[in-house]
Amino acid sequence: MFELYADPFVGVDEAVRKRVVSNCGIEAHEGREPNRPDAEPLVGHATGRMSEAEYVRSAFADV
Repeated sequence: MFELYADPFVGVDEAVRKRVVSNCGIEAHEGREPNRPDAEPLVGHATGRMSEAEYVRSAFADV
C-alpha cells in the first residue's frame, strides 16, 4: 500500500508508517483492498493531522 499511495506518507516517521501499513494489511487479509480514500484518513489520524472526531466522520461519510 505504501508504494501505491506514497504521498500521504511524506514526512511520516517509520514507526507510524509501519503501523498504518500493518493496519491496512489486516484489512487486506480480511478481503478489503486498501485504497487512497482509506489511506489518507488513517495516515492523518495516526500522525495527529486529523482528530479522532474527524477520523470517525470520514469513516462514516460513505456509509
